[in-house]
Amino acid sequence: MIDPPRPEVKNAISTCYDAGIRVIMITGDNKDTAEAIGTDIGILSTKNDLKTSSFTTSQFFSMSEEEQIKVLKSNSNIIFSRSEPKHKMQLVKKLKELDQIVAMTGDGVNDAPALAESHIGVAMGIAGTDVAKEASHIILADDNFATIVKAVEEGRSIYMNMKAFIRYLISSNIGEVVAIFITSACGIPEAFTSIQLLWVNLVTDGPPATALGFNPPEKNIMKKTTKSKG
Repeated sequence: MIDPPRPEVKNAISTCYDAGIRVIMITGDNKDTAEAIGTDIGILSTKNDLKTSSFTTSQFFSMSEEEQIKVLKSNSNIIFSRSEPKHKMQLVKKLKELDQIVAMTGDGVNDAPALAESHIGVAMGIAGTDVAKEASHIILADDNFATIVKAVEEGRSIYMNMKAFIRYLISSNIGEVVAIFITSACGIPEAFTSIQLLWVNLVTDGPPATALGFNPPEKNIMKKTTKSKG
């Protein structure tokens, strides 16, 4: 008996890896099952050393604090099996303490504490329980992990466009500010009247800056790693 993963999940996890997003599986299944699924969908590869990438939660929490931090700070994907609800929440807390941005997905009542504790809790909209949905920050309408990756791509595109928008406005407006400041400091007539400044802002600044906000996403936007992985 097997509950096969969706075919698009493997590519989505590969995209996460390229984008600097680390995928950590926390499951209540036994270790062998978790490792088999993790290898199938690309969380683990045949090159991974299972001794450093796959743990039962009881095994992990029996380690010293230094060993736990070393595991969680590694750049490799990790699988935690035989997890209880408290273990999921404890792992989320530890990742947050290491300045990681943590997004947690889940659908059951046992996932609710970890969903609430994470920076971004993502509940399943179809299979998810009401408790999980109430504890989460986002509800996934199609229960598809690949949708989360697409949302990250869209968010990165919006962020890049916002930066371009702000940079353009600052660079264009700083000349106006300097001109007004110098004329005021020197006691000479103002370089621009209020109507002229309004015209410049509305006509020469507004449309170009707005156009920058609608730029299409960069082709390699999901190949740029983030400073804080989670």
